[in-house]
Amino acid sequence: MLRIILIGASGAMGKTLVDLVKNDENYKFVAGLSRKVDKTNDFPVYEKISDIKEEADVIIDFSSRSLLDDIIAFAKEKSYPVVFATTGFTDEDLEKIDDLSGSVALIQEGNYSLGVNVMVDIAEKLACALKEFDIEIVESHHNKKKDNPSGTVNMIFDSVNRGRDGKLFKKMRNFSHEDKRDPNEVGIASLRAGTIVGDHSLIFAGLDETIEIKHRAFSKKIFANGALKAATYLQGKEPGRYKFFEVLRSEDD
Repeated sequence: MLRIILIGASGAMGKTLVDLVKNDENYKFVAGLSRKVDKTNDFPVYEKISDIKEEADVIIDFSSRSLLDDIIAFAKEKSYPVVFATTGFTDEDLEKIDDLSGSVALIQEGNYSLGVNVMVDIAEKLACALKEFDIEIVESHHNKKKDNPSGTVNMIFDSVNRGRDGKLFKKMRNFSHEDKRDPNEVGIASLRAGTIVGDHSLIFAGLDETIEIKHRAFSKKIFANGALKAATYLQGKEPGRYKFFEVLRSEDD
């Protein structure tokens, strides 16, 4: 049984994760962390990470970047592997996560769904093969999502950028009639409305033809399932930063 400390236990994703494994004997939440303590859980939830005394096998983080320093210090002290499923990290934050990978095994991704990670893998190959095509990304999320662009958009951009030898740059879309498109820009349009779980479209537009790849999430469960797969994969791993695509490939071996 995998013993888990859940950061962000009372948030939307935390609750989804708890509901998902409620009757699963392979996982057990031994403790949680939340600004708002929810006493309905069958495991203790703390307001400070330093108060957590329960022994665990892994940390899953579905919270916010404001807790990053505390999580890093706690993970180092306990030598717990970490699944970072929070989005909105800055470049400085990502450097801190890279530094942590020298001490513990971890995975940090902007999206833990199977479909998105396959989409990201394909995106690099298409960007390389279609060098003369313009690239645009359109994403939609619920009206409470704070980070913009989404972590998934950043994953997709990084992938197409690798396919174009690092020459691309992001441009948030707000066209005027005077704008002239740079061939190395990747336009990003972000929508925030209603209860949209997550829609992402990647468009390659060339002369007289387009290719579009679209991923639509219908439930937060796909991200929770992916985080659990990642947590299981990290067991017994040496310190380092692992990719979620490695988790998916390991399931095929």
